[in-house]
Amino acid sequence: MSRITTATAVFITAATMVVGVAGCSAEATPTVSADAFATVVADALEESVGQRPVVDCGDEAIGVVDGDEVHCDIGAAGDDTVYDSVSTISADGGGAYSVAVEVDQTPRS
Repeated sequence: MSRITTATAVFITAATMVVGVAGCSAEATPTVSADAFATVVADALEESVGQRPVVDCGDEAIGVVDGDEVHCDIGAAGDDTVYDSVSTISADGGGAYSVAVEVDQTPRS
């Protein structure tokens, strides 16, 4: 994988991925684990730009609520540079959701 400085222009894009909430909790608001959500974000960016980033969305379960925004850290393997991203959730209420991902243009200080 190329360094994030090279890939930055590639990651600065909106990516969308549609997935189901299989394996989510049985709460009133469906949730997914932070790791599962990070995988969806990474899949969306990889599909969009052809390069798989390293994604960290924290440790807490994420509610799958239409219109919610989730911040995740985006980077590249072997590079300590980290970018913030915002993933906007679109949920259909029936178990499927998609994320539209936008990555900041400048790294986090």
